[in-house]
Amino acid sequence: MTGTPVREREDGEVVASLIAAADAAGTDPVTAAKAVAAAAREVSDMLRNWATHIPWEDLEELDARAEDEVVRFFGEDFPAIRADLEPMWEPATTSAPAIDPDEDYALDKNAYDFFRPVGTNLLDRTEEFHGWVEARRRTETWQYSRLLEAAPGGVATITNDLSKPARGINFNSQDYLSFNAHPEVREAAVRAMRDFGPHSAGSPMVLGNTRISDELEAALGALVGLEHVTLFSNGWSAGFGAVTGLVRQEDHVLIDRLAHSCLQTGARAATRNITRYTHLDVEAVRGHLARIRATDTHNGIMVITDGLFSVDADWPDVAALQEVCHAHDATLLVDVAHDLGSMGPGGTGVLGMQDMLGKVDLVMGAFSKTFASNGGFVATKSPAVKQYVKMFAASHFFSNALSPMQTAVVLKAAQIIRTDEGDALRGRLFSAIHALRDELTTRGLTCMGSPSPIVPVLIGNEKLARTVNRLLFDRGVLAFMVEFPVTPTGASRFRLQVQAAHEPEQAREAARIIDGALRDAREYLSSAFGNSF
Repeated sequence: MTGTPVREREDGEVVASLIAAADAAGTDPVTAAKAVAAAAREVSDMLRNWATHIPWEDLEELDARAEDEVVRFFGEDFPAIRADLEPMWEPATTSAPAIDPDEDYALDKNAYDFFRPVGTNLLDRTEEFHGWVEARRRTETWQYSRLLEAAPGGVATITNDLSKPARGINFNSQDYLSFNAHPEVREAAVRAMRDFGPHSAGSPMVLGNTRISDELEAALGALVGLEHVTLFSNGWSAGFGAVTGLVRQEDHVLIDRLAHSCLQTGARAATRNITRYTHLDVEAVRGHLARIRATDTHNGIMVITDGLFSVDADWPDVAALQEVCHAHDATLLVDVAHDLGSMGPGGTGVLGMQDMLGKVDLVMGAFSKTFASNGGFVATKSPAVKQYVKMFAASHFFSNALSPMQTAVVLKAAQIIRTDEGDALRGRLFSAIHALRDELTTRGLTCMGSPSPIVPVLIGNEKLARTVNRLLFDRGVLAFMVEFPVTPTGASRFRLQVQAAHEPEQAREAARIIDGALRDAREYLSSAFGNSF
C-alpha cells in the first residue's frame, strides 16, 4: 500500500512559513517555537550552504528550549535573523526592480537577493544577476576579477575588469612573508622546471609525486609536529578531503560557525549530523559533545576550527578544544592556512603559540598564503590515518598532484620559515601590522581581532563599503572589500593583508587614505542619496 507523497516545499515557502510562525510568537511563544524549529529542519542543504550566516541550528533547536528562553530569543535575537531571512522569502524577480543601471541599484542589492532565481531554464535565469553585476561594473563598485600587471609586492599595478589601471599600496595579496619575490624561492622553481618539467604526471596515488614531494612532506611534518603528511593540489581540496575522507553519514560534525567554506562544505557533503557552534566558544563545544555522547556512543565526532580566522582575525583556545575532544572521544581538526609560517615561534602559527605542536589530532593547511604557491596538506601522527585519507579523500585520489615547481617553491619556503631569516621576515611583517593597526585605531576606525597578517577594518553597510572601495582604487590603496557571502549582511569590511615587504610608513599612509575615503564616501552618500552612516 502506498500513501500520498508528501510535497517538498521550496525554500522560499519554508522561509516564509518560518517568519510567519515567529511573527506569531507574541501570542503563543511555545507553539511558535515548534513551528519555527520544524520549518528550519525543512530548509534544503543548498540554502544552508549558501546562507551560512543564518543560525539554522539555533532555529532547529528552539522547540527544546525553556519557555522563558524562547521568549527572550524572539524578543532579542530573532529581529536580526528576520532581517537576513526576508530577502530569501521572495524570489529575485518579485523582490528586485527590473535590470537597472543606476548606481542605487548597484549599491542597494546583495548577492543573496539573486540566490533564488525563478524560471525553468537554468541558464536564462542567471541574467538578472548578471544585470546587477553589470550595474556594479559600470559604477566601478565591483571588487572582483582584478588583474595584476606585474609581480605584486608591497606596491602593485593592477587593472579592474573595465581595464582601468591603478597603482598603489598593495593589501590585496596574501603573500605574507613576500616569498613571491625571494630569489631562492624563484631559483627553486627554475631548478624543478629544469629537472622535472612543468607537469605532474598524474594523481599523487599513481605517479604524480616526485622526490621533492617526499622532502616537502617531511618539512611540513617537522613544522607542525605531525610526521605523517598528505599533499593536496589546493588548500580547498585539503579541507574538503580531510572531512569527507574520515566522516561518514552516521557520524557527527561540530564546526565553528565561521570556519572556512571548504570545511563547511565538506561537513555538509559528509553528514547531516552537523552543529555549528558559537564562534570560539569552547564551553558550547563541551555542551554539544556531552549531548551527542549521551545518546550516541557508537559513531564518530569531528570538531572543526580554523587556527587564525581570516575574516575576524582571531583564534581559538586550541588546547582547551583538544582537551574537551579527548574527554568525549572526538577528533579535532585545525585549519592553519593563514597562520602557519607567518606567526608564532619559528613560524609555527597558532599551534606553536599555544604549545600544541604535535598535540592536535589533525592539522590541515594551504600554501597560498605564506608559501607562495598553490596546494594544501593534511597532517596526522598516525600512519593509518594518512593512508586512509589518501584512499578515501576523493579530492586527493582523483586530482592531479602538485606540479614539481609548486612543490619546490613550498619546500624552499618551508625551509626559510624555520631560519633566522624567517624570524626577520616575521619581524618586518609585524612592524607593518602594528603600524597599520595603530594608525587606523588612532583615527577611530574599528580594527577587528588581534595583530596578525590580516587586519579587518569593519565598515558595516555594504553601500558605504562599496563606495569607499571605489575611492581607494583611485587613491592608491589596493584593498579587498569583503561582503556577503563572506560576511553576514551589514558586516562588510576591508580585509587588509599585510606583507613583510610593507614599510611601516606605507602602512600608516594607507590608513590615512582609508580614513579620508571613508569620510568622503559618507559625505557623498548623504548628498546623493540622503543616507546617513
